[in-house]
Amino acid sequence: MDARQLTYFLAVVDTMNFGRAAEQLYIAQPSLSQAISTLERELGVPLFHRVGRGIVLSDAGAQLIEPARQVVRDLEAARAAARSARGLQRGRVELIAMPSPGMEPLSTLVRDFTADHPAMTVTADAAFTPEEVVQAVKAGRSELGLLGAASPPHTGGLNVLPIEDSRWS
Repeated sequence: MDARQLTYFLAVVDTMNFGRAAEQLYIAQPSLSQAISTLERELGVPLFHRVGRGIVLSDAGAQLIEPARQVVRDLEAARAAARSARGLQRGRVELIAMPSPGMEPLSTLVRDFTADHPAMTVTADAAFTPEEVVQAVKAGRSELGLLGAASPPHTGGLNVLPIEDSRWS
């Protein structure tokens, strides 16, 4: 079962006609019928009873309506959230930092970023070695890493942007 099938199912429910649903979806009616048949096979139950040239919703079909609508609503909310994050309008940035760079320049970077993008949230986690920072970013636990090292760390293909050089005395 996928989102496309659920969207098609709901279009048929809303129109109670495969032809009109196909028109609304801008697809060919045979493609719609095939998608509904595939969904019915996957679920193991008929969603519609074909009566003459019309259709009637089955009990299983009636039970699927609200969960299908919820899934479609949730997917649209997820798409909207992703689109808003694309422009940094809303969302979250997860980063990991070592203690020394975690104070400065991190505090200045976060202050400036949140001033420019007030609807964005920044979360920070701690790491104690450059390797921990690199592994957290590579594993997807953080989107950004901030570390301090005497020499460039082995990053295994990650993009590295030097922020500042410091003399440790």
